[in-house]
Amino acid sequence: MKQIVILIFSLIVWASRLAAQEVRGVVTDRNHQPVEAATVIMQSSDSTFVDGVITDSLGQFVFHHKLERYRLIFQHVMYKSLIKEYKSTEHVGTVMLESQDYALGEVTIRAERPLVKAENGALIYDVAALAEKSVAGNAYEMVIRLPGVLEQNGVLTLLGAGEAAIMLNGRPSSMTSGQLINLLKNTPVSEVEKAEVMYSAPAKYRIRGAVINLILKREKSEKCFVRGEIGGNLSKGAYVRGNGHASLSLTGRNVTADVLYSLDHAPMKTAHDLVSHHTLGNQVYTVEQHNTGDKKGLTHNVRASLDYQIFGEDHLNMAYSASFVPSVKMVESSAGSLSDSFNERTGHKQMHNLSVDYTSDWGLNAGMDYTCFSYPSVQHFTNHQNDKIQIFEADSRQRIGRWNIYAGQTHALSSGWSLNYGINFSFAREKSSQMYSVREGEDLSDLNSETRLNEKTYNFYGGFEKAFGNRLSLSFSVAGEYYRLADDTQWAVYPSIQLSYLPANSHIFQLSLSSDKSYPDYWEMQDATSYLNGYAKVVGNPDLHPSADYTADLTYILKSKYMFSLYYTHVKDLFSQLPYQSTDELAMIYQSVNYDYEQNFGLSVILPFSAGNFWNTRLTLDGSFFRDVCRDFQKIGFDNKVWRGIVMLNNTFQLSAKPSISLELNGLYVTPSIQGIYDLSSVWKVDAGLKWTSANQHTELRLTGNDLFDSATPDARVNDRGQCFEFHQHADSRYFTVSFTYKFGGYKSREHKEVDTSRFGY
Repeated sequence: MKQIVILIFSLIVWASRLAAQEVRGVVTDRNHQPVEAATVIMQSSDSTFVDGVITDSLGQFVFHHKLERYRLIFQHVMYKSLIKEYKSTEHVGTVMLESQDYALGEVTIRAERPLVKAENGALIYDVAALAEKSVAGNAYEMVIRLPGVLEQNGVLTLLGAGEAAIMLNGRPSSMTSGQLINLLKNTPVSEVEKAEVMYSAPAKYRIRGAVINLILKREKSEKCFVRGEIGGNLSKGAYVRGNGHASLSLTGRNVTADVLYSLDHAPMKTAHDLVSHHTLGNQVYTVEQHNTGDKKGLTHNVRASLDYQIFGEDHLNMAYSASFVPSVKMVESSAGSLSDSFNERTGHKQMHNLSVDYTSDWGLNAGMDYTCFSYPSVQHFTNHQNDKIQIFEADSRQRIGRWNIYAGQTHALSSGWSLNYGINFSFAREKSSQMYSVREGEDLSDLNSETRLNEKTYNFYGGFEKAFGNRLSLSFSVAGEYYRLADDTQWAVYPSIQLSYLPANSHIFQLSLSSDKSYPDYWEMQDATSYLNGYAKVVGNPDLHPSADYTADLTYILKSKYMFSLYYTHVKDLFSQLPYQSTDELAMIYQSVNYDYEQNFGLSVILPFSAGNFWNTRLTLDGSFFRDVCRDFQKIGFDNKVWRGIVMLNNTFQLSAKPSISLELNGLYVTPSIQGIYDLSSVWKVDAGLKWTSANQHTELRLTGNDLFDSATPDARVNDRGQCFEFHQHADSRYFTVSFTYKFGGYKSREHKEVDTSRFGY
């Protein structure tokens, strides 16, 4: 251990000496917007040329030299040249250029911006160009409109790569998908500079698999000012839903403080019909149950953060996040041929997170966060079945505390090489219990449970990036992981490769190879039983273990807009909750199990078209082969295969330029598919939207309709080896929304580090 500490300290000292030889800064205009492609020339005090660089898309530049005295010359065709003198003890910071006035005759230039380009193993999308061709009003709506991205039931998937994680400015999110979606919905699309889609994220991002990385615009100000935004929306589906948010941001030269509050009221209605032909012994029982329910709760979200620019590009960020649901209420009634039951669960959730993150101008990123989550609830259950009555209360509790500590270093080496390495440690303690109190009927005390889990994950990674001229680039990284949960310990190695090749400007090839591991929710691994109604119950699985997946993707891009992808995915030990008809009792049991594996390979094609400035459309076609195998599923097993097709058509019509009025009409069709033992029906969906934006860009009004024909939820059927039942879903997916947003004080949304509670709850 002592040798490791000495080694880490030596590496930090070495990196500090490298950083001491750098000069960094940012070039902006009078509106504090970054100036890209500005030339910055370094001279010694006697006017001898030392080096010259070009600013990037964020206006940033860096010299790997530092003299006692030196001169910087800033030049750009659209701005007046500027010369400034510096000493070695001074920091360049932000340099502001004055606009250069030109008197030109009338000139009209027409060109089409490229939809996508390949860079460092990622597909880079110009968000401004995409936003012009859609009615997207926030960052989340822009994400689901990225080519190849599919949203189903609030889950984002990337065609050919499965579920995709979201990152902001290269930092992995630690929020649940619902919390992250809420944050992105409150981030204006105008604040997203670009989107990076990676089928295989390098290890330096501390996240594996498919990733969508949103790069937010950054801003600095010599003067202190306040900005903010207020907004809200009202939706009508089965219930009326509402959301409101307000935010304030104080921005100065070195300090930015943000406060955000949002209130979300989103009641949901659920309904499904179950027809089960249940074989018990030598007799077949037909069970028909109609189930209806709803879920209600008022969610309060609070966030306060402080970002301090220590010097240069050194930043210290501290944030506190909290989410409160004072009263969660879920009710389900079931009536049918077997039983009549009423199930009500009430409780309250709360989550607190404190994070500290430090980023240096010499490539170091280190930090920690702590999350505390609790969810106590009480279930009231009544069931009438024949002449029997069962009445009980179940007191369930879950409390989780989790620490995450990380540090990573990146070095820009000579000849275009880049080296990165780091560590990431996670520690979690989960305590849960479920106690039954029977008022009438069968004794259930043997189902009482109390469990404690201690989970530890140690991750080490290293990698490099190299550009071989302008045509070929390579990124390679390896992550080693030690995982321990109770007495279960696992060692794993996760390689990742991204290779980009541009034989010509109109042709791009990209190859991605990756591996990843996914972890089940804590509650799924408990030895607990929960009753849903008189026929169905959920049983935990203490033997559940993580899954490992391996993905390969080859993408060809023609003329920076037409995309063709060939992909293959193999997931070992995929875990999923599946139902089965018990052979011991007349009951449907839901339990999360590990498959042997899931395979998926296919081809996707994305074809954009346009008709002047009035009509823009994008056609997406995907065909793939799925195979789910679990040979030991409840002693019967399954091996299901299917060919699945997806067709998506996105259309935007520009009805007016002044004022800006856009109409969007989107369609989706998915052929029949499978999920474990399920056979799923085909689904189709039509969405529409109308957006009006004021001339000064401060006010926006939007009208949208989701799933206009209420056809986006599949039915499920099982008829295999004695298991015979079907579900007919009646989801609350059709709703109409009106939303209003007003920005004041030059509002600019800022990046936040989010909280991961994806494995919490039950």
